[in-house]
Amino acid sequence: MPAADNIQLHAWVFRPPTDDGPFPAITMAHGFAGAQYQSLQGYAERFSQSGFVVLVHDHRGFGLNRGFGLSGGEPRGDIDSWQQVADWRRAISFLESLDDVDVHRIGLWGSSYAGGHAIVLAATDRRIKAVVAQVPTISGYEQGLRRVPSDRKRALEDRFDDDERAQLTGYQTE
Repeated sequence: MPAADNIQLHAWVFRPPTDDGPFPAITMAHGFAGAQYQSLQGYAERFSQSGFVVLVHDHRGFGLNRGFGLSGGEPRGDIDSWQQVADWRRAISFLESLDDVDVHRIGLWGSSYAGGHAIVLAATDRRIKAVVAQVPTISGYEQGLRRVPSDRKRALEDRFDDDERAQLTGYQTE
């Protein structure tokens, strides 16, 4: 599925078993530690069997060399929430281009980090008629405080700062 900057997002489309369309549609994405094949496939299959066209995509930069999905984009494994939201808007447009989709009945399903994206998209994109935010990340900063031990926070913040400075000069840190 094409995204901005000539990036291809890896996506699956699941269709209902009948030809009685157009059908309502759902677009789904995973959080930053997952990919489409890890848990969303089962949901997508059930939804399509229930009469929905379902698009499941991996975020840009999530590729096999980092243990994630198959989407294009560099740097690998980079988590840019605003870019992911923009790419998800493109996924919605892609869904609208499918002949068997009812463009007036499109919903979102975001899991984990993408659950927060789903909330943002539902609030800002009039095309969205329903939203599911499964265990959403609402505040990445607050989530991070709970996930990083107190004695490691300063070192992690220093690594983030070093990475930002390196990216300014075109260098990628590990």
